[in-house]
Amino acid sequence: MPPASEEVPEKGCLFKGMEIVWHGEFDRLFAQYFPHQWFLMPTFSPPSERWRVFKDSAKVRFQCQECGHGWTSMKGRVVFWFHLNVATNSGYVLFKLYGQQCNRCKSEKFEHAMWYPEEVIKVVGNVYNRVGQVYYGFYRPPLRIDRRPGKPRNQHNAELCQACKDGLCREEWTFS
Repeated sequence: MPPASEEVPEKGCLFKGMEIVWHGEFDRLFAQYFPHQWFLMPTFSPPSERWRVFKDSAKVRFQCQECGHGWTSMKGRVVFWFHLNVATNSGYVLFKLYGQQCNRCKSEKFEHAMWYPEEVIKVVGNVYNRVGQVYYGFYRPPLRIDRRPGKPRNQHNAELCQACKDGLCREEWTFS
């Protein structure tokens, strides 16, 4: 059996280096908002109320770090907060990826979602269009609500969902 250090890269190899996909797609799209420069940054807590909010969902994969159980969810949640400072020509998009708890070992820890590249491209495109509507006059930009195909074995369990616990999981397509 290989040492533990050799096993880690194999876990979720489809998802390795996903920050490159997040930032690459973000930079590709948001460069079109020149002369404003936009920045994408993860956050653990929502910013002040002056920021706009956009929620989106995707098919994601989870794996429990305690017992190794893996599962797929059609309700992987990301929340974006965005704000444009016209005085500095800079905009910021903060985001939080919400986790889920394992239903097998009942671990109290929220596992991080592993995102598929096409799902990242979809949600980044959606927030790009929403920012375009708010700050650049896009008229009713398209919102992609499709997901990677899947047949979930179980219903969504709100008790194990971090976004549900924070009141941010409900499917709604309203924007603030």
